[in-house]
This record gives sequence, structure tokens and C-alpha cells, in this order.
Amino acid sequence: MISIPKICGTCSGSQKALNLAYELYAREKNKKNPKQIVVYKEILHNSRVIEDLKRKHIFCVDNIEDIPKDAIVIIRAHGEGKDTYDYFEKNNIEYYDATCSNVLRIHDIIKEKYYQNYDIIIIGKQNKDGSSHPEVEGSNGWCQNNAKIIGTLEDVDTLNLKADNVLVICQTTYNEKLSIEIAEKIKNKFQDKNIEFINSICNAQKLIQKSSLEIAKNCDYMIVIGGKNSSNTNELYQQCSTICESIKVSNLNELFDWLKTVNITAENKIGLTGGASTPMHEIEEYKEFIEFYIFYNNERIKFAKEIDKYNANFLQENDNLIIKDAIKKFINLNQDGKYLRAMLIGLGYKIMSDKTDNYYLPLALAYETFQTSILIHDDIIDSADKRRGKDTIPTVYKKEFTSKNKEIGNIIANSLGICVGDLGFYLANKIILENYQGNDNICKIMNYYNDIVIKTIKGEIIDVKIPYDLQYENQNNCPLENIMEIYRLKTAWYTIVGPFSLGCLLANPNTDLQKFEHILENIGVAFQIKDDIIGIYGDANYIGKSTNSDISEFKQTILYSYIYNQKPKYLMELNKHYGKVDLEQNDIDCVKQIFMESGALDYANNMMNELFDYSINEVKELNLQENYQNIILGFIHYLKIRQK
Repeated sequence: MISIPKICGTCSGSQKALNLAYELYAREKNKKNPKQIVVYKEILHNSRVIEDLKRKHIFCVDNIEDIPKDAIVIIRAHGEGKDTYDYFEKNNIEYYDATCSNVLRIHDIIKEKYYQNYDIIIIGKQNKDGSSHPEVEGSNGWCQNNAKIIGTLEDVDTLNLKADNVLVICQTTYNEKLSIEIAEKIKNKFQDKNIEFINSICNAQKLIQKSSLEIAKNCDYMIVIGGKNSSNTNELYQQCSTICESIKVSNLNELFDWLKTVNITAENKIGLTGGASTPMHEIEEYKEFIEFYIFYNNERIKFAKEIDKYNANFLQENDNLIIKDAIKKFINLNQDGKYLRAMLIGLGYKIMSDKTDNYYLPLALAYETFQTSILIHDDIIDSADKRRGKDTIPTVYKKEFTSKNKEIGNIIANSLGICVGDLGFYLANKIILENYQGNDNICKIMNYYNDIVIKTIKGEIIDVKIPYDLQYENQNNCPLENIMEIYRLKTAWYTIVGPFSLGCLLANPNTDLQKFEHILENIGVAFQIKDDIIGIYGDANYIGKSTNSDISEFKQTILYSYIYNQKPKYLMELNKHYGKVDLEQNDIDCVKQIFMESGALDYANNMMNELFDYSINEVKELNLQENYQNIILGFIHYLKIRQK
């Protein structure tokens, strides 16, 4: 069970800043000559929010002198000192003030008391490098940076005060209990002075903490979401840690890494909360991701156990020793997969049947066997040497051959690979027919399954032919439409649409698949774009296969197509390295640099994110049970962050 406090996430001040940024973006984007929108410094301590703004070309600028004079500037919720406002006005820079109303109140109080000759003490966070929290720096700017900034009880011992009147005021996100203790110690030390203490701790933070702690009392784990530099998030995490086991994460990757270290199940009670710089929709995404992970992990464990049983049945006592050896090689590869496709079959089945039985398992494992078969053929086509962290089947055979005729050995190894792959196709069919021969809809299921296989092979045909035409036949044509067709046929249907739909059909042969197919096809295309990016920039040791095969085989991707069609000035240099068989590290580095410098990488990332975001909105419109809808949404979040 996953619980979210009634009060958590962005406070009104943070939301005000975000809303202002999006309003200005909406106002400017349709103008003939839109102005550049910038935020002076980080709008929130939230890397996800900052990345989302970048995609709208709204940038956070740390150095005030780097702000273009014709830009529109947003002053963030943390607030700024008087010098910042003076700079914008002196340079006629259009600016909008999104400073939190609570922080503005502090500025007014400090300014008033400072000109009444008060000593100003600000209780606030200080960083390890000696710098102060941004809000504290801004507040200090309203007393000509003459405030005494302290953050611990020990700091009081070093205080020297000259004025008879002293203002003690707090950073809005500071620990309230500690700030009161510090103020009391100041009063006790300087009893001869008039100490005015104003408790300016934000009420929103107190409410978030109170609401979160109530949830934490009944949780096994409390997950606190927010930026690494977010003071209120760190304070919230510290508070939750006193109640139950808690972790602090700033992005989904960190959550994913943590989930892999603990045995989380649906029986666990998990609390999710966020600091004042974490939008509520982001907290909901974490919930969706966890629901998906629990479902996926449970299914993956189940498949890993069951596939061993099915693999064992492939071996027949009366088979020739050569055949037994070939089947053993297939079995070795038909293990240790990610089982995403099998999981999707299970998800489709459960959504359409609302049952918890395992009737879908043979179909899911048959599909995984089909996947292994198509991957064997793919490895031969790509001359790949690694798959799932293991030697590919042709590579295994090549290592076994002792013939001095290497060329003949390679041909035989690939031929045997084709045979083993073909065998896998029919072993998959055998699983389906043996387990569902009594199902009245077996013909409908097999027909849909065969359509998936046919689409996959059609996509493979295009994928193989286009690079040859470009590289050797001088056919000067690399349309994006061809790349998208490969993505749609070879990946979207084989990886996403097909398995999910098969699960649906098994549960209910009358399922209206069209409403799913369109959404899932876009997810599948985005999946392949991500795959192509990982294929160039991924870690070979982590993903379990070579990351330079796409380059050496002259693979046609959205990255290459972008340069070919939109940035041809990079094409000649790219082709010096792209398609080179004997790749060196310098070739790989040059290709990576060209894709980045030309904008191809940004283009691919933007298209991928747009497709994912569009799909998320479409899934939310589906009439599904909340838990299943969340699992699909969590699956999309997983695809966005995956690194293999």
C-alpha cells in the first residue's frame, strides 16, 4: 500500500514561481518575435523541474551579467537582495517578481529595522563552503549584507552585537525547534539588549511535516522527494527518519536504484512525500513508478522460475548429440532476459480479465522464446558478439571451431545460428499450441501472434536494406518516414503493442484493441528512440551488449536521419566514422560528438519525450482501474529513465 500525505509538495510560493514561468511561456511562444525567458538562478531545488523548463527554452542563469538585456527575467521564490532589483532597473530589463510572500515580508521587516539602526541576525542554513542558503543571501541584501548569519547554537557564542536593538529572524524553511532555541540563547547572552525575535518559519513547511509524520507512523518505508540542495526537503527527511526507515531521492533513477536493493512487495506500507520544491504531479509519478516496479518485479521473478521448466522440456532424450548441444545453447540464451514483454502479456491479461490466475504464463514464456529466436537472427545480421551479457550463439560456435579456414568457420557459425533461431520460433509455437489447444479462441490468438512476427520481420527487412542502399548504392534518400516505419514495425509492435494485446485477447477475445494499439505504438517508437540513444551513449558492460555495433553496421536511426536531412554540413565528417568496420575509440568519440554538436541528440531526446508525454496523457484518458492505469504510467516512467 502506498500513501501520500494530504499536505505535501510545492508550497504556494514555489507554485507561484512555476505558474509565472509557464504563463510567460504561453504568452511569448505564439509571438512572431518571442522574448527569451530566463529565471535568475535555480527556480526550485528540483532538477526535474529545471529540465522541464529547458525543454521549453526557459533557462536558469546563475550570473546576472549573463542575462540578455532583451530577455524577460523571473526572480525566483527564494527572493533576491536590493542590488538585483537595482541592476534590472538600471539596465531596463523586464522582470517579474515571484518571491514568496513570506520571504517578501521578511525583506520588509529587515529593511525597516535596519534603517532604525537595529543589528540584524538571520538564523539560516549555511553550506559546507561557507555560503548561505539562497533565501538567506537574498534577505541579507536588504540590510546591505550586514546581517549576522548563524545556524547553530554554537554560533551564538561567537556573536558580538553593537546596537541596543536587535532583530532575530529566520529562514522560512529552517528547523523551528532549533531556531527558537537559538533565539532563547541569544536573549540569555545579551540580556542588556532589546532582542526582537520573529518566528518567520513558513507555515506550509510545518503543515507538510505534520502531515508527513502522521503517514510515517504507519509505514515500513518513507520516501522523501526533493532536490539535493533543498533545505526544506532535507529537514523533512530528517523528521521522517525519526519515525521509520526513510530515504531521500531527487529523481526516479535514485528511487529505482534504491528499489533494487530492498525486497519491496505489495504487502509493504510505503509513504511518499515531497518538499516544498516538489510538484504534486511529480509525487504521483513516483507512486506510479513504485506500483509498476512491484508488479514487474513480481512477474519477473515468476517468469525466471517458470522459463527454466519450459527450457528443460526442449531437450529430448532421443535427439542427436549435435541437436542437444544446439538446444543447450538456445536454452542458455533463453534466460536472464528483462521479461518486459512477458510482463506486458500478464498486464494485458489481468486488465481484461481482472483475474489473478496464471493462465497467461505459457503465452508469456512462449513470447519470450520467440524474442530469443528473433534476437539470434538479429545478432547474425548485426555481427554482434554479446547479448544479455553473454556470447551470442554464432560467437559461441565460432569459438568452438578449430579449422584454419576462418571464413568457412564464420559462415557455418552463422548458418547454425540461423537454424537455432528457426528452431526457437517453432518451440514457441509448440508452447502455445500445447497449452491452449482447448481454448476456443486459439485461432484468433495465433493469427494475432503471427501478425506480430510478420510485422517484426518486415521492419527487419527495411532496417537491413536502407543502410546498404545509402552506403553502397549511392541512393541519396534517408527519409524520416522510413526510420519511423522501422521503429513502428520492428520495435513498437514486437516489444509493446503485440505482447500487451495478446494478453488482452487471451483474457477477452472481444477486446477493442484499437484504443490500446495507437497509444502503445507511440510508446514503442519512443522506446526505440531511447534504444538508439543507449546504443551510442550507453555503457556496454551495463547493458550486456556492444554499444558500437550501431555505428559499425551503419544503422539508420533518427540521429543519422536528422543529420542527413537537416544538418548535411556534418554528413561528410560523420561518414568518415559511421559504417567503419574496424572501429577505434576515436571513431566512436567523434560520432558521439557530432550527434551532440549538430543537435541530433537533442532532437531525438525531444521527440522521445514528446511521445512519452503524449502517451501519458492518453493513458490517463483510458477507463481503467486506478491500479492498472498507474502500472502502465509507471511503465512509461521506467522506459524514460532506463539505461539498458
